[in-house]
Amino acid sequence: MTNGSSPASVPPSGTIFEWLRRRFPHARKTTLRRLVSDGRVLLDGKPVRSLKEPLKPGEEPVITSEKPATQRLPEGLKIVYQDADLVVVEKPAGLLTATHEKETRPTVLGLLERLLEKRGAKQRVYLVHRLDKDASGLLVLARGIPALGDLKRQFRTHSIVREYELIVHGKLKKPQGRLKNNLLEAADRRVKTCSPTQGKPAILDYVALRSTGSRTWVRARLYTGRKHQIRVQFAALGYPVVGDAVYGTPAAKRGGEGRLALHAVRLNFVHPRTKKTMDFKSPIPTETARQMKDK
Repeated sequence: MTNGSSPASVPPSGTIFEWLRRRFPHARKTTLRRLVSDGRVLLDGKPVRSLKEPLKPGEEPVITSEKPATQRLPEGLKIVYQDADLVVVEKPAGLLTATHEKETRPTVLGLLERLLEKRGAKQRVYLVHRLDKDASGLLVLARGIPALGDLKRQFRTHSIVREYELIVHGKLKKPQGRLKNNLLEAADRRVKTCSPTQGKPAILDYVALRSTGSRTWVRARLYTGRKHQIRVQFAALGYPVVGDAVYGTPAAKRGGEGRLALHAVRLNFVHPRTKKTMDFKSPIPTETARQMKDK
């Protein structure tokens, strides 16, 4: 039994059972039922619940090589979705995305590599994009060079939708708008805004969701992926992110505001093989939502 979708010559139709029977004509019904009960048959990124589930014209199931994760991995990392081409995870605050080979601290990339190696997976895991160590939320990683190339292309062309929610100090003068800056990384690895002749352009759209007067809950959509982009752009505007120990208030730099109030809430992209739109959402953590209140 191999992974993947049905051959192009077999149009998906009928029920999941009929599709599986065409895909694996010699398999027993109990074997096909186990594929479904193990959560390995996915439709639009979600496990199919029954062999009787109907297929609409044009729908194409995917069979994964592993059972979906049912619990958090070490360090609080959570697998949201996985198949033979990619893995989507929810990163907790405080966990590095990836770093150099001599780094001894846990990373998202390292944890996934060890997990998939234990499961006997042959594909390597490749980093597509990053989240700041102190931020949390959704990340997509590629399994294999073809998927990596396709996802990287989507990031370069800004066709991937990346949305974040954050809590900033103050009440925004404009409840929505676009921030455009040029950013430059200094020798001390801090990022700063600079003139248009320097650095690289950074663009995001934002909308204020709620305000208490002293703090505002904001949703932002990134169109570029510069280091510390959201944090630097809002700090430059006069509204630093709550809990930002690098670009934030003196209290934040002393550790008096709790964790960095920044969470990647949504990822939307085209699957590199099936070409279906994949849409993932992750609500902002309760501990972050509580940071709307001053301590």
